[in-house]
Amino acid sequence: MTDAKDVAELVIRGYKILLNYSSASPWADAALAVDYLEDFEDLNDSELIDTLASWAGRSYEDFKGLWDGLTDKEKNEALGEIEYEIAIMGFESLLKGIATDFYVMDNRDVREKIINAAKKYVNGEIDFYDLAVELENVFWPTEEDKKKYGQALRYFWDGIGLTDYIEKEKVKEMAKKYLIEELETIGKTPDLGEPGP
Repeated sequence: MTDAKDVAELVIRGYKILLNYSSASPWADAALAVDYLEDFEDLNDSELIDTLASWAGRSYEDFKGLWDGLTDKEKNEALGEIEYEIAIMGFESLLKGIATDFYVMDNRDVREKIINAAKKYVNGEIDFYDLAVELENVFWPTEEDKKKYGQALRYFWDGIGLTDYIEKEKVKEMAKKYLIEELETIGKTPDLGEPGP
């Protein structure tokens, strides 16, 4: 007998593979996925079951059999867990993307701006929205940049929006890990200099 946790894990595992291997902007795709799932009121909607089956890498009939074995309460629990984990994956991919961005890695002043803003957030001096605005201004400092790179900016805010589904302490923990600790590590990496003879 399958329970809600097993069904959710099956979908989450499959979705993670899709997200990691087929998405240029996983945070934007995750935001779309969560919004899409939020729109379903009927837990037995064939489109919902088909989507979850696809993400799980199962046939419609096979997944429907698992889904039908759950009570409505368990289906709600499974869907909630799927939405939460997709939000975590998407938001984490945004933070990883920032931490490993060549522009960030190659520019000490940019890293310092991000680290300082993240420290203010983690220490409670600013809220998360203020941190997001500071990050926006690091990557898109002018109105011209915001217009020229409008799609990237929208995707950035889609990723930021995923924090609506994540506990505040988890968001802080992730911001600390990727926007402070990871970036400080880059700054401590010694210059390897010229290759030897």
